[in-house]
Amino acid sequence: MNKAIESFASAMDRVFREEPDDAARWQRVGTLMPMLLEDEALRAQALTWPLTQTPAGYANLLLYEDPSHGFVINALVKGPRVGTPIHDHAHTWTAYGVLTGTERVVRYNVVAHDDARDEAQLEPATEYDVAPGYVDVVPPNEPHAEFSGDERTVAIIVRSERLGSFTQKMYDAATGKIQHRPGPEQIPHLLN
Repeated sequence: MNKAIESFASAMDRVFREEPDDAARWQRVGTLMPMLLEDEALRAQALTWPLTQTPAGYANLLLYEDPSHGFVINALVKGPRVGTPIHDHAHTWTAYGVLTGTERVVRYNVVAHDDARDEAQLEPATEYDVAPGYVDVVPPNEPHAEFSGDERTVAIIVRSERLGSFTQKMYDAATGKIQHRPGPEQIPHLLN
């Protein structure tokens, strides 16, 4: 296992044991992200990772799944000028960090929601350009999207649990329609 991931998993174990409140716990997870984002060995390995986000679809590399606490470490590898759909992560917490490349991150407010029609009206809440080392802690059910810049971008994502066994919301900003999908495919990827 990669030494940075091993050290991160050990630090995460302490956070899970010491902090019972999810919001406080995930703010602490955000402060641990430099352990991964500043690791030169991880950055070197990321140069060979396949694209997981293309105009045709998306997936995540599954780098680690914790046997005790259930959190996972994913990688999202985007080509130039590729974006995620506007989405949430359902009930899960996420710490999203940029390892290489630049991105634009947009968070949205839901200003109107019609459960019967499965529609929502969104408006951008915050929008900012980010570089390697940037960390965003995303709480449950918050719509957001990320867009790569002019070069290949790699993000390291720590999630409170593995995606795929529950649905997430995907928002169409133009029509307001909401789709319910299981989220990105999880592709196991072994690290040295």
